[in-house]
Amino acid sequence: MARLLASVFDPNLAHPATDRRADSNLHRTQGYPRVDFYARYLTNARGADDNSKILSAVVTWNDLPTAVIAYDGRGQVKDANQAAAEVLGITRRRLLGSFVEDTDWLVLESPDGPISVHPVTAAIKSRQPVRGVLARHRRPDGSDVWLQVDAVPEVGAPDEVTRIVVSLTDVTYLFARSRLTSKGAGDHIVSEVVNELAEVHLDTRAILLSVTNALSRVREGTWVATLLDKDPATCQIIAVNLASPEFAEYINRQALHQGTPGHTATNGIDQQVIESAKPILLRNMPIAKLQEMNGPEVQAYAAEHPMPVPVDSANLLAVPMRARGAVVGTLALYEHPSSNPLTEKDAIWMQAVADRIAVAIENAQLYEDAVRRLERLASLQSLSLALSASPDLRLTLKVILDQVAAQLKVDAADVLLLDETDNMLTMAASTGFLATAVPDYRLPVDEGLSSKAATSRRIETVTALSAFSQFRRRSLFAREGFKAYGAVPLITRGKLLGALEVYHRTQLAPDQEWVDFLDALGSVAAIAIDNAAMQDRLRRAQMGLPRRVPAAPRDLSRLDLQIVRLAVEGRTNREIAAEVHLSQNTVKFHMGQIFQKTGTANRTELAHQVAKEGWL
Repeated sequence: MARLLASVFDPNLAHPATDRRADSNLHRTQGYPRVDFYARYLTNARGADDNSKILSAVVTWNDLPTAVIAYDGRGQVKDANQAAAEVLGITRRRLLGSFVEDTDWLVLESPDGPISVHPVTAAIKSRQPVRGVLARHRRPDGSDVWLQVDAVPEVGAPDEVTRIVVSLTDVTYLFARSRLTSKGAGDHIVSEVVNELAEVHLDTRAILLSVTNALSRVREGTWVATLLDKDPATCQIIAVNLASPEFAEYINRQALHQGTPGHTATNGIDQQVIESAKPILLRNMPIAKLQEMNGPEVQAYAAEHPMPVPVDSANLLAVPMRARGAVVGTLALYEHPSSNPLTEKDAIWMQAVADRIAVAIENAQLYEDAVRRLERLASLQSLSLALSASPDLRLTLKVILDQVAAQLKVDAADVLLLDETDNMLTMAASTGFLATAVPDYRLPVDEGLSSKAATSRRIETVTALSAFSQFRRRSLFAREGFKAYGAVPLITRGKLLGALEVYHRTQLAPDQEWVDFLDALGSVAAIAIDNAAMQDRLRRAQMGLPRRVPAAPRDLSRLDLQIVRLAVEGRTNREIAAEVHLSQNTVKFHMGQIFQKTGTANRTELAHQVAKEGWL
């Protein structure tokens, strides 16, 4: 970068701008950027009190074709030419006075090896020139520019850096055009992925989509990421090609054609990479052969749906995504054959990228699992509150079914109760059905899958479409479009009460946690049904019995009770005496005895006790 500067400031001339001989060999060792003379010129300039006056002494300061910035020993910008402001995408006024710490740079490497600090900071600490540093600067408008940075310090007495002259060269074009197969370029791609992962949400699909888009920006080709489902026979799949999106769309449509959107069978090359945990590199492979290696489903789809653009052959590099000793998926790159094909060196940085993706995905899955478990615990708590707060069985079952649909991510659910009079299962509550009125089916307890779950007293799940033809309610299933079904028996104290059913309109892949939570919700529903039945029996039993009135204390005589009644009514001792034909002193004596026998201190407490116990 500073070679242009050196061509303006020739160290053999008396004035720095009288000759403009340029160094045309940009790659030889002597061709490292030379800002040493410029630094010396600043130092030796006569009559200069500060950097501003020094730089103003250079007639061609703002006419230099390269960007130059002058820092002081603290890393603060003291002056900069207009070219520097334009490269950084900010105004010169904003640049002046800023510090190195304020710079939004991603520093990658230098000719001497990796570097992680700003070149100015490195020059201040080492007191040595720092040249050829590659860094990414993010402009205020969000665009990125790649810079080659050279920093030359001036060391004064006592061995302190007084100023640093920095030259910047925009190498974004060369960087984007390079094949990105060197170790440094691989490190750049890994850094891009790390930056992308730092900003993406903790969601597995969002991570795959974000990273494949980032990879497609820095390396052309069709990027395909797969992630094993909890059932490893299937996997999520995402394909991205920003330069030629039709190829990525073709792969995504192919996955959609096989079944669940965004999921496909784990076979072919993906299965080989996952099982071997080793990369696969194929160069100039015929497309027909690649389709054959990816399995019969891909071959069948390709036979019916030709590729959007005819392609004879392709290069492929696929690596496993590894996290904590396990393989969780694959990352693959398909590209057109060229004069510079994929090599084993590409597998190095691509494996590093895949492993970082795998760790991020595993962290996201752990987070999702933790959130899901917390939500399920909260739902169980809300169900317990609903059980204790309301004796209405219909309301309780409605709350349970809402939690079933929300936590198990199913489209519909219902509760069937066993009618002991005819041993039939009848629907008591439902949610999620498209039909405004679900037919009132009465199912024999020994027929159908719900009956099978009830009689076998274990959870039954069905995901095969052929099994639905055996259902008595197959017309309901056809109208609702259900593709998956599950049922759990409702049992409490060893007694069968009915069944809890769940339905889904796409394929389900329930894991053990899903089944266990369905079982837990079935237990809650069984307890609610049993409690409602007990309360109903209790109410019926109480209706046939006379109401029992609590008895007054035995040591209260009939006269005492008469006085208590009159006192509770608010009568005075005189009025009570006239009513019972006794003197006021005698009434007063009886009131004292009543207070002592009932454990009260005054008439107010006595009235409260009488109302509470129901003596009158």
